[in-house]
Amino acid sequence: TMFGLFKKKETEKEPEGQAAPAAPKHPAAAALSAQFAPEEFDILAVTGANGFGGARAPGEEYWTVTLPLTAWREDDGPIHQEETCLVALADDKVLAYLRRVAPRDSIIQARVRQSLVDDRFLLVGMPTPMMDRELKAILDEQKKPVTFWESGLGTFTLNRAVGWFELETDWLDQPVRLEFDRDENRADCLLHLHTLMDKQQEWDRRVRDFAADKLLELANQWAQEGGEEEEEPQEVTREDFMSRMELDAVQVYEDGAFDFWFNDGDLFWGHSIHVTGSLEDGPEDAQMEG
Repeated sequence: TMFGLFKKKETEKEPEGQAAPAAPKHPAAAALSAQFAPEEFDILAVTGANGFGGARAPGEEYWTVTLPLTAWREDDGPIHQEETCLVALADDKVLAYLRRVAPRDSIIQARVRQSLVDDRFLLVGMPTPMMDRELKAILDEQKKPVTFWESGLGTFTLNRAVGWFELETDWLDQPVRLEFDRDENRADCLLHLHTLMDKQQEWDRRVRDFAADKLLELANQWAQEGGEEEEEPQEVTREDFMSRMELDAVQVYEDGAFDFWFNDGDLFWGHSIHVTGSLEDGPEDAQMEG
């Protein structure tokens, strides 16, 4: 079972080449294990567009990590082509190993336990790369680019890792990325993008003005804190603030809401400037984000 977290005895050795086991009977392991049925079985699975990832509370040693799956089968049974995931508890060393042996867009074999409440699987043994002809056909299909052409804008491509349609284009002669969620109404999102692109000058000015109104004072606080001791910190003027904002991406939603993402031009030491609002009401909030 997985890494000594669930049942492995302390005296057992991890097979050569595998990551070191975590401490047995860890409280977090017990809590996670309780969500899954005790029976163990092997599955073959197709991994999704993202590898193992997860979250860890500050100061904690172990991550709760997940690996998206797009299809799976048990032995020679029927293929279940549905989105689910493997779940595991791992420290940094184990997580790094998992990312190597079970990368995105691959076929793996894994020993698992079924969730008691949903369709997740608890990983209880190190996954291994495998080959399966039918699953390979599914994998090949899911890796094919998904694109469409929109007159006046260009060719959008699906970024499978985030589930967004994206387009690289120019905004006031500077490169920008236009994006919308694939699950949003496509026609509405495209209409909103046309509206913004048709009035770039107006929207660019409104968004930058709003960001300056909200964040100029904060930018000067950062300038004071970041200046060299022997140098007098230079005041960030409103014009300087607006000119240093570098537009990176514009995201729209079917209801007319939008997000403008800017690189900060070192106003906040490399953080992003995020302006939200809607086509109907204009910019409504601006924040400095990491």
